[in-house]
Amino acid sequence: MLVFLSDVHLTDGSSGETIKPTAFRIFAENLRKLADSVTPLEEMRLVLLGDIFDIIRSAEWIADSVSVRPWDPAGPEQEAVVAKILLGITTNNRQALDELLTLRAYAQGKNVLFEIIYIIGNHDWLINRYPGCIQMVQKALGIATGGPVSPFPTELFASDYKAFARHGDIYDDFNYMGNRDASSIGDAIVIELLNKYPQEALGRLNDLAAAGSVTKEEVDRIAKQLKELDNIRPLLDAPSWVLMVANKTESEAARETIKKAWSDCVDAFFEVPFIRGKDKFLWPDIIDLLQVSLQLSSHLSKKTLEKIADLKEKWFPADAAGGYDVHAFAEPRVRSGEASFVLYGHTHDYLMVPMDQMPLPNGSIQDKVYFNTGTWRKTWNKVKFDPANREFIGWHVLTYVAVFKPTENGSYKFEVWNAALG
Repeated sequence: MLVFLSDVHLTDGSSGETIKPTAFRIFAENLRKLADSVTPLEEMRLVLLGDIFDIIRSAEWIADSVSVRPWDPAGPEQEAVVAKILLGITTNNRQALDELLTLRAYAQGKNVLFEIIYIIGNHDWLINRYPGCIQMVQKALGIATGGPVSPFPTELFASDYKAFARHGDIYDDFNYMGNRDASSIGDAIVIELLNKYPQEALGRLNDLAAAGSVTKEEVDRIAKQLKELDNIRPLLDAPSWVLMVANKTESEAARETIKKAWSDCVDAFFEVPFIRGKDKFLWPDIIDLLQVSLQLSSHLSKKTLEKIADLKEKWFPADAAGGYDVHAFAEPRVRSGEASFVLYGHTHDYLMVPMDQMPLPNGSIQDKVYFNTGTWRKTWNKVKFDPANREFIGWHVLTYVAVFKPTENGSYKFEVWNAALG
């Protein structure tokens, strides 16, 4: 049995809400029940399909004492920051990670092989830069070590399961720029805007509270909401979230402070040299899309709005699969027939797409199916009706996909578990 999950985004606790150990306990309990039902169970291999330990989503990057960023060259100072964030993640989530270790004991009790495989994504790619950080992850997950330290892979092909998997970030122009050992625009957005803005807004709101213009309780409530900004999907709905938070306070001073802090942070973001270097002379490009879409103002010309709509469709397709099913169907191992199942994460949207059927020489049929493994984060979703009021509804989600060997579970080839708690 091969089990896939992705986008858990365990953090050091310095930004947003991290998943509670209860989710891991539920996962472990359900996985044991599933394993008990598989006859015969030959092995348990747990594939962590990227963005498990979130190195990017940490306030450590914007601490006064830190002068490096992920897009800077590798070096001792950057390594120290990555290691500190990793230590914070493992400490902050020790109880949750211990639930994974119970699965190893369970498998040993059933006398079957247990293995954890870590695949790199766009929020944990920095781990692979430093052998010491790789070892920290191995230790936290109980992954056996021996010999030279090897980087974690970016993809997996399990021929006996006819399954191919990768995180999926390589198909996202915001979060992959041709090299998985290099930073992306997405890294800068998270660090220089989504991590920085809540702190900037909170500082200004605290000044208001000190002056008696807003209560400390109201500031705390607003700050908690603003920290969830990085859970908004798609990213270009972030300004709507800011406006929603602003509109939910009765304090006019707080409302204007929330909006002004966002505008100032957006302006500062586009002055970051890394981002300025990505801006092309020809308009429009991905930076131009960001420049317009991240603004709170709606006073845009019809021509500009049409350009933005075209760009949004290019980078954020309207169909449920977001175009990732097309990439899945184009994977060489799918085209060759070696893989029946393709699994991606990254988008945070659970999905299951029937791609194709292929007749085989022996007269049987090969089904080809694409899965997106969703996320384990809380997701905030813009309401479908009356979106002009900029309202969002949030719920916790948890998804995993199990794929079976032909000899393991009779005629059943896979099982999906998808849950939401709101």
